[in-house]
This record gives sequence, C-alpha cells and structure tokens, in this order.
Amino acid sequence: MNDQLIKGHFKGLDIAFTYATTTQLANEIIIRHDCDPVAAHLLGRALTGGLLAATIQPEGNRTNFCWKYHGALKTIIVDAGTDGTVRGLISPAHLNETPDAHDALYGESGELNVVITKDGKIESSSTTPVALHDVVNDLAYHYCISDQVETSMSVLIGFAPDPKKPIKMARGWMLQALPNTDLKRLDRLRERLQSEAIQTQLKQPNIDFNTIANALIAGEKEATGIYFDECPTPKFNCTCSQEKMFSVIRSLPIPERMELVKVKAPVRIRCQFCNQLYTLNIEDCIVAWNQNPNKTNK
Repeated sequence: MNDQLIKGHFKGLDIAFTYATTTQLANEIIIRHDCDPVAAHLLGRALTGGLLAATIQPEGNRTNFCWKYHGALKTIIVDAGTDGTVRGLISPAHLNETPDAHDALYGESGELNVVITKDGKIESSSTTPVALHDVVNDLAYHYCISDQVETSMSVLIGFAPDPKKPIKMARGWMLQALPNTDLKRLDRLRERLQSEAIQTQLKQPNIDFNTIANALIAGEKEATGIYFDECPTPKFNCTCSQEKMFSVIRSLPIPERMELVKVKAPVRIRCQFCNQLYTLNIEDCIVAWNQNPNKTNK
C-alpha cells in the first residue's frame, strides 16, 4: 500500500483525527541513517507521530520536534510540514547493544521541544518534560500538557527481513478533543484504538482507512459519519543547500577559519538529515566570510 495522509473528524462526536501510512517514508529515512533495528523502530515511530501532529497545523506551517533523553538514546529530531514533507534523524543510530530495559534506553526523564514555523519565522515554541519512556506517548503527553488538548496516539512499526526495505508497515492514528468533546467518549475511542482488535487491524499492511475508522466509532450512537480530506502524500525532503552550508561556515570562530585557510584544502560538510556531502573550496569560504563582517565570532 502506498503512503497516505488523512485528516478529518468524526461527525457528531466532536473528535478530530489524523491518520498516516508512512512505510515508504520510514524506509527511506532509516536506510539513509543506517539505523539498526532498535533505532529504526524508534525513528520510524517518531517520524509517523511527528507527521500526524504536524498535519493539524494551518497550511504552510512546519513543525520541528526534538526529543532529548538521558539514556543510551540521546536525540530524535523530526521536521514535518503540512505539505507532507518530512525529514528526521536519530542519535545514536545504533542501539542494539543497549540493555533490554526502558531506563537504560531513555534514562530517568527527558524533554520534548516543539517549534512551529512559517516562512522560516518562528510562530511558537514550547518545551515539555517527558518521562513516559515512549516517543509517541511522550508526544501525545506534550499536547495534553502544553496545548491543553486531550490527545491520544498510536503508531505501529512492522519489520521485514529485507535490508533494502526493512520496514514492512508503518502506520499511526492521532485523536484530539475538539472544544465540545465529551471526554468520556474520547476515552472510549482511546481504549478502542489501543484494543487488541484494532491493533491487529493496524498491523495489516493493506488494511483500508475506512475499515479502521468505522471500527473506532462502532457503537457510538451519536456518530453520524466521517469527514476527511486526503492530504499530500508523505515524502522525504531535505531543505539543505550549498548556501546553508556557507551559513555554517560563517558561524565558525576566527581561529578555526585561520586553520582552514592555512590547510588550503576544501571544506567538507555532511548534512545530518540526508547525509549529502557538500564540498566548499576555501576561496568561496573566504568570500562568504567577507560578506558577513558584522557576524564574526571571536
């Protein structure tokens, strides 16, 4: 099944949702970062969860999610837009040697920073302490605490014995209370979403969106239908460029610049998100430094 992104609401229930299948997206990003299975599982869930959350933003916005933990896992970053474009990274990308315990993986606590931008300008920024030891649950908790919107999320990742396509299935749901939501009703849908029956459906690679959506609201007498819009297809897209690499060069302090000039070798910078290697010759670096005399770092 192709990747898919949908947002809508359950009519009569005052509950909004986003739904995503991100199998191809997760495979591309995980392979780019050469993730081992543990890191692939974490990054795949974070990519899907971040996309689900970013989709509820007004058109044109981008949302940057940065999870920071204090165990073997240090950082996960996901940058997603309402246009369906996503990029992400995990550090470290190899976690198989971590002891089989949540505390060893996540540490005692962590934090999640969420920054929303539009046209390159920050619209809002918030940070939430998190300690649920799960990237998706920590994201849902952030919206409950920071935005004070009751939120539930479920993201599943299935693996395949194929190094070229290690992710067999990546799929997720996000439920959010609208202003007039009966919270008991939301709790019922939350419990249904986590039930064995629906979790089994979510694991099926070719399950249809409508099948799961109708199962979620089965038995809700007030439900009068499902309204939804197809959003842009999820896809990997990195915003790096040669000019942005020159911006990195401009941030270097003078002693480091002098060392680079002495060596006279090309400067190589690799993008953390897509692994593309940029080679900047020293003459162009000197020109870039001279263009920004007021931004010299001492």
